[in-house]
Amino acid sequence: MRITDPPPPAPSRCGPGSRGFSLVELLVVIAIIALLASILLPSLSTAKESARRVQCINNLRQLAITWEVYADDYNDRLPLNGYGTPETLGATRLWVLGDTHQNRPSFTNESFLTDPRYASFAGYLKSPQVYRCPSDRVTIEIDGHSAPKTRSYALNGYLGWHSPNLESSFLSPKHQLYLKSSDLGAGSPSTLLQFVDTAPGNVCHSGFVVAYDSPTSGVGFKGLYYHLPSAQHRGRGNLSFADGHVETHRWKDPTTTALARERWIPDHISLQYPGNPDLAWLRERASQPKSRSP
Repeated sequence: MRITDPPPPAPSRCGPGSRGFSLVELLVVIAIIALLASILLPSLSTAKESARRVQCINNLRQLAITWEVYADDYNDRLPLNGYGTPETLGATRLWVLGDTHQNRPSFTNESFLTDPRYASFAGYLKSPQVYRCPSDRVTIEIDGHSAPKTRSYALNGYLGWHSPNLESSFLSPKHQLYLKSSDLGAGSPSTLLQFVDTAPGNVCHSGFVVAYDSPTSGVGFKGLYYHLPSAQHRGRGNLSFADGHVETHRWKDPTTTALARERWIPDHISLQYPGNPDLAWLRERASQPKSRSP
């Protein structure tokens, strides 16, 4: 029997005769991967922000529905709005509880949103997540510890403001205050501002204050931008209207978007920007002048 030698092994690709990647080839591959990442990552970031914007819109729609259902349940009366603490408000319940920047616990206490003792919306909306825009990631410092805020949204101050002294709140007594659903018939609910996604560093009251320039409004301040809208959605903000629809609005003035990035704006009366087109846009939709008596 003839014994043959086994065939020689195939040359290893890693052996002396193999040809691996050169340094230049590796650098080219790395450059291609980096280029693809630079193209894909912004698209991914845009997609994530679009999803957060849609969630914010859904939150506002839930708030708008609750606002309407509350009025149906309470004989046409709109939910009360404004600001205060459990001590200052007593048995009065606002839609949710909110206060000034000096009362920092009001920014983090979820019971001010979900406890029926404090919030008239508590019996309708059980989830505190509904009150916070997912793009609002600003935290505040309390006793040396950083904590996220519980709320991003505020209700137009001309809807259900509970205090008779409007001037002290920088609301205009020359403009319509809506206390019942039937009051909305005096204007157009589809153009009447309702809930506003508020600038993270500026949100405080549960009411969103829009001041008008007049001798009896804002104690003489001109162009007072007391509360600022959010611009967290790539320079745009979400707002609901009294007929229940929600809009995403792009702000025009760089001042508006720059202020919306500030982490903490407690000094509201310093925000005076006469001629700001975004403030004018909000004023057109916050209320309307009261009818003059014949």
